[in-house]
Amino acid sequence: MRHFSPSFRAWHWLNAIIMFGLFITVVLRESVMHKANIGAIVQTKMAELGTIITDEQAVVIGKAVRSPMWDWHIYLGIAVAVLLVARLAMVLKNGFGFDDNAAMQKVYRLYKVVYVLLAVMSISGLTLYLKFAGGAKENIEMVHQYIGWGLFAFIAVHIVGVVLAEKSDQSGLVSRMINGK
Repeated sequence: MRHFSPSFRAWHWLNAIIMFGLFITVVLRESVMHKANIGAIVQTKMAELGTIITDEQAVVIGKAVRSPMWDWHIYLGIAVAVLLVARLAMVLKNGFGFDDNAAMQKVYRLYKVVYVLLAVMSISGLTLYLKFAGGAKENIEMVHQYIGWGLFAFIAVHIVGVVLAEKSDQSGLVSRMINGK
């Protein structure tokens, strides 16, 4: 049975918390905090107060209202990139630490793909943040979004897999990931 080092467990749970934060910022941005939704609320309330603003002005205000929330997306994205570099340093020092169990090798290949996706998502996010995208901005945003949603789907599959593993010969996985025992 696999033993999880304290550094790996810390990395895993920090990554989980950060990915949850990223998920929340994306869901908020695409729903209740969408610039058009906020803009419409601002327009309505301003009209009730006797001031009429244009759709464009309302969108500018909507963007300003959600800007602090989006700043958190950027900070969390940078944290993912830093954690990925830390994980790569752990791998270079200690290897992946995967079991020799043949059945688990397929799972571990998936995890390697996830690391690559995290790298592409981090690079695309940093490219957008640093405004290096130029004319490719829309394509890079699209890649960033698709990979992000793919990683969120992976997290859901990961959680289901952990639950199934707990009911199989891999029981104790959660406690080993929390306290190492």
